[in-house]
Amino acid sequence: MEISVANYKIMLNGNEFTQDLMSAVEGITVEDEINLPSMFSIQLNMVDSKNGKWRGIDLKTFKPGDKITVSLGLDKVETMIKGEITSLDLNLGKHSLLEIRGYDLLHRLRMGTRNKVFTKKKDSEIASEIAREHGLTPQVDDTKTIYPYIFQNNQSNYEFLLKRAAYLDYELYADDKTMYFVKSRASKAPELPEMEYKTGFDELNLDLRTLTRGSEVVVRGWDVKEKKVMEATAKKGDETSKMGGSESGLELSASSVEKSPTAFWVENLMDLNEAQSAAKAAYNSLLKEFISGEGKCSMGNPLLRAGKAVKLLGIDERFSGIYYIVSTIHNIDSKGYTTIFKVKRTGI
Repeated sequence: MEISVANYKIMLNGNEFTQDLMSAVEGITVEDEINLPSMFSIQLNMVDSKNGKWRGIDLKTFKPGDKITVSLGLDKVETMIKGEITSLDLNLGKHSLLEIRGYDLLHRLRMGTRNKVFTKKKDSEIASEIAREHGLTPQVDDTKTIYPYIFQNNQSNYEFLLKRAAYLDYELYADDKTMYFVKSRASKAPELPEMEYKTGFDELNLDLRTLTRGSEVVVRGWDVKEKKVMEATAKKGDETSKMGGSESGLELSASSVEKSPTAFWVENLMDLNEAQSAAKAAYNSLLKEFISGEGKCSMGNPLLRAGKAVKLLGIDERFSGIYYIVSTIHNIDSKGYTTIFKVKRTGI
């Protein structure tokens, strides 16, 4: 029987950890979540007994802004995060530890706040401009609608773009030096190997909930050109994906309990196309709350990452199927390598 061993690799400013630092590592954690900067944490034994001094706290070995790359896996490693150190936590006691923490480069968008007016631009153009402001290469999906003006009112660039992303049902994330502002990846086909209960994953808790809003979403707003109210509706048939299910969560909720129409007002709608896009975005965003769950792989799986779809099998006919991974926690310590993942599903 083949035995897999937890393995890791850490790069500091482009160089591998020295043998002394590698031997002092006691734990590594990498977390990612949709629309949040990915995070890493490295726990290091602070005591250098051989040389009779402290390890890693001279602000020469590690300091904020230093570049870190963490790779994890079983035998073969996969790159999990490329980021930079943002904090050093010193814990002195019977067993003194240094915790080195940091984020991927999306965290830079949280620095400071801005008062700004963007004129005659699309959201995708604004996202590109903000990415370049922080030294990142933009990768965006065209948002089509050109606005005469959009205000950024005392918000960080992260808060501002996150709000725009929510309105469009877009996702905001970074991979190394590239910032993505793209359509939700929840509707994409699974690109990961299928996972069977007991072999691919050990634990899974699923929560199916009746959806109380969204069987029909109506967006109303003032047509600035025609000087009148316009409206658009999204309903059954406008879902981007049922994730392999025979009916969506909103269909099941409406037929089992009752319909749950909802409406909201948008100031200064540009045209009917924007209204329709906003209605569909809201409809699909609400649909993602139908089934949520959390699973665990006691033998960690570095391929499980937020923003990917996976087919989970072995949980009866209706619940087996495609799930969208919204967050993961990968951890390596003295007990081995584990992965905890959270998922959502829009249909059943």
